Amino acid sequence: MNYKQGIAREQMSMYSLDCLIAKDNPVRLIDMFVEQLDLIELGFSKTVVKQEGCPPYQAKDMLKLYYYGYLNRVRSSRKLESECSRNVEVWWLLHQLMPGYHTIADFRKDNADAFKKAFKIFLSFLKGEDMLSAETVAIDGTKIRAQNNKKNNFNEVSLAKRAAYIETKTQEYIGILDEYDAMEDKQAVALKKQEVVKKIEILKQRKQKYEQLTEALKNSDDKQISTTDADSRSLPITDGVTNVCYNIQTVVDSRHSIIVEFDTTNEGDQSQLSLIASKAKHTLEVERLIALADKGFHTGKQLQACEKLQITTIVSYPDRSSRSSQIDPAYQTGEFSYDATKDCYTCPQGAILSTDGVEYEKKHIGRTTYMVKKYSTLQCNGCPVKHLCTTVKKGGRTIERSTYQDVIDANNKRVDENPALYKMRQQIIEHPFGTIKRSWGYSYTLLKGIKKVNTEMAIIFTMYNFRRAITILGFTEMFDRLKKWKPVSTLQNDGLLKVFYAERFVQTYLIA
Repeated sequence: MNYKQGIAREQMSMYSLDCLIAKDNPVRLIDMFVEQLDLIELGFSKTVVKQEGCPPYQAKDMLKLYYYGYLNRVRSSRKLESECSRNVEVWWLLHQLMPGYHTIADFRKDNADAFKKAFKIFLSFLKGEDMLSAETVAIDGTKIRAQNNKKNNFNEVSLAKRAAYIETKTQEYIGILDEYDAMEDKQAVALKKQEVVKKIEILKQRKQKYEQLTEALKNSDDKQISTTDADSRSLPITDGVTNVCYNIQTVVDSRHSIIVEFDTTNEGDQSQLSLIASKAKHTLEVERLIALADKGFHTGKQLQACEKLQITTIVSYPDRSSRSSQIDPAYQTGEFSYDATKDCYTCPQGAILSTDGVEYEKKHIGRTTYMVKKYSTLQCNGCPVKHLCTTVKKGGRTIERSTYQDVIDANNKRVDENPALYKMRQQIIEHPFGTIKRSWGYSYTLLKGIKKVNTEMAIIFTMYNFRRAITILGFTEMFDRLKKWKPVSTLQNDGLLKVFYAERFVQTYLIA
């Protein structure tokens, strides 16, 4: 039986690299996009040639390599080095250059800001091609695992438990030594005693380490400390499950699920809404913006800050079924009418709940603190439905009203009036998360520190938007548009400067 025969390995052939690369291969788009960029203006290193020393690799070649790698799920510097020696597409892209892994890793490490600017430049291309709605965005945070094991993350409670365990084990080993000392055959137990002494010494070293961590924690404003990646924090992933990770705040446009803004944080979602929304607003260069978000972002302070920035929020509020089960549904707080002019509540039975105007700090475990005013009445005594309205035996019903209640009510009303619009949130925001974390496998970061992690996210999100553009436009159309595209100078386009001042305004005046 005959089989198809390949070409002999010793056979010499004449061909060009270009003929090995299909005309619709995305590597051609990467090459064209990077060639259009002014890498000096973007701030990439290795763009100015020095007369002395070994010639460096060009920044454009290193940038092409990273974009190709992340688009094809290869991001380790060592694996990228390997691709340079065996991958025909990389040969074509880099003209058969073969940089070492250390050079590759250094380029990513040294160009944090430049990678973010390149993300913005490609976004400006998408905006110029009318691929963004620039009206409605969805906001959410997604957790990616840090390069820090859970065992190397400590808080006050965990350190106390470890210290107690060490003390217990030390006393146990001391007791064993006492037992050995009581034995008559000293030579037989000499080696065993040495082993126990070594274990006690190890425990002493660990105790010293934990004491140093405890002291560092006391002198820090943080409630936890990570020893491998100092910026990473233990954050909740799902109910009852935590991991040491980063929280990537992401803003996604509603038209094609294109990422328009992002930021890497090591905190929860509660204090992020106004800042990331304001950045998106200035990136899109619009006067007003509609922001969709889940109830993790629902805090009065953030909703008020968004209102001042002319950002219309549609943020889901906590489930009303969580209201007090001891109070009849007809007498829940929502059934009391509020009079803004007189600053008082009226209960369903007509009693007036007034306030002394004094504000109190309200604290919730795991939530941000806020100020409230208390409204109460003495008219509950003798009321036939008091047992349905309050469990207080002496005195009357009391209601706490947040100082942000007006903006909270306005937001909640918009949620109730726009169920179809809010329902779009999940399908908008989950598309990039599903693609990046499930399809591409980028559920963890290779780098350490917020700034470096943000660099990696800039590359990942640029390539996500790149892939989306190819899918939406098709190769030929995108190739033609990129060929005609002239990037706007980042110095002429003050979008980044606007974002800087917007961030400063939010932090200083709105959420200080």
